[in-house]
Amino acid sequence: MRMAKPLRRAILDAALALVDSGGIDALSIREVARRAKVTHQAPYHHFQDRAAILAAIAIEGFSLLREEMVAARDAAPAGARVMACGVGYFRFAVAHRAHFRIMFRSESHSPRHAELRSASIAALQILIECVVAAQAARLAPSGDPTALVVTLWSAAHGLASLWVDGAMSRAFVEAGRDADVVGELVGRTLTDLLAAAAKQRPRSVVGKRGSRAR
Repeated sequence: MRMAKPLRRAILDAALALVDSGGIDALSIREVARRAKVTHQAPYHHFQDRAAILAAIAIEGFSLLREEMVAARDAAPAGARVMACGVGYFRFAVAHRAHFRIMFRSESHSPRHAELRSASIAALQILIECVVAAQAARLAPSGDPTALVVTLWSAAHGLASLWVDGAMSRAFVEAGRDADVVGELVGRTLTDLLAAAAKQRPRSVVGKRGSRAR
């Protein structure tokens, strides 16, 4: 006989199923309880409100994202780890669409959920480490990696969002390209962005009188 899920897990799974089928607007405490087959008051044993459920899913999502990126990074050669991070990011989004849709919503990020901030930073740190390693290997411009990290993360997130929301997936599936192919494309996009940044010449320095130093 299979044991019933613990209540907290059952609530989170019900919430994820609701978001997956009807979007975030479909999620309510009452509907989560109905889908989890528990009383309307049962979710409150673990979650203060709807925002607390969203935060818990977001925390779990960032943890899963970090695991996916770490696995992809560790399986890649040193010179391809930024690409691997992009592939891992995309694979996570495709495999965990409901998590992905919730993780970056402002309503999920309440100041009272400090653990969520820590989880998101831990996931981003993997990309930061890969960019810093690329800088050390002279595959990226030296200096503060923040701008590079933001650019690469934005590209990966944008492409993943286009796929998850259907705008990209319909076109690529019709062309015979599945998610694995697009995942590799995302990784190559990050690599190309990094290579382009590495080839850029340093900007001219403006002198004290407004003339450009040569």
